[in-house]
Amino acid sequence: MRTQRAYRQVLLLVIAIALLILPSPARAWEVSEIPTLDEFIIQVANGEADELRGIYAPDVFAYSVVSQPDGSPAFVSTQPETVTQFEAASRYDTTGLLAHNYLAGENFSSLEKGQWIYLIYGDGKIETYIIRELMRFQALEPNSVTSDFVDLDTGERLSSTRLFFKVFNRPGDLTLQTCIYADGNLSWGRLFILAEPIADELISMPHRINFY
Repeated sequence: MRTQRAYRQVLLLVIAIALLILPSPARAWEVSEIPTLDEFIIQVANGEADELRGIYAPDVFAYSVVSQPDGSPAFVSTQPETVTQFEAASRYDTTGLLAHNYLAGENFSSLEKGQWIYLIYGDGKIETYIIRELMRFQALEPNSVTSDFVDLDTGERLSSTRLFFKVFNRPGDLTLQTCIYADGNLSWGRLFILAEPIADELISMPHRINFY
């Protein structure tokens, strides 16, 4: 029964991935348009302490966060400057955020290892994360919800089930996901940004750390 339940959850993930392919004009942020972190907190705060309201990457983007409606596990927002919290990832204590690569997800590729990301909650609380890894995969059958994937860095081949648990079974972490456009196909591959929370004593450090 547990295996069947996990399989259904993974199937919902790949269905959600398949929905990230409807073409629409993309809009890239100009740095001058991005509000300061304090300004953005004021924009998205609504007083609800447990509601994730925004994601902020300095000099890259400032996006609102919306939840998936009840009973709509494959929902991904088509609103500009908006990402969608992935409910299935929350079951594994991971904050998963989805975005179309022709909308908010377009700027995910501008993120870099070592960069800081801020999550803003409705009461103005901030959680700070640092990007540890960027993972890129080719979908061997881009239009299939059961496609296998190949890691573009290592060549490792993964089933959709293994990929799900690799990127979303990361308790306490943050995972961003969008599709990769290549060869004229908007769903050619998948990009995952994996970030870990930063300890409070490190918050005073610069917003980017170099890895050696």
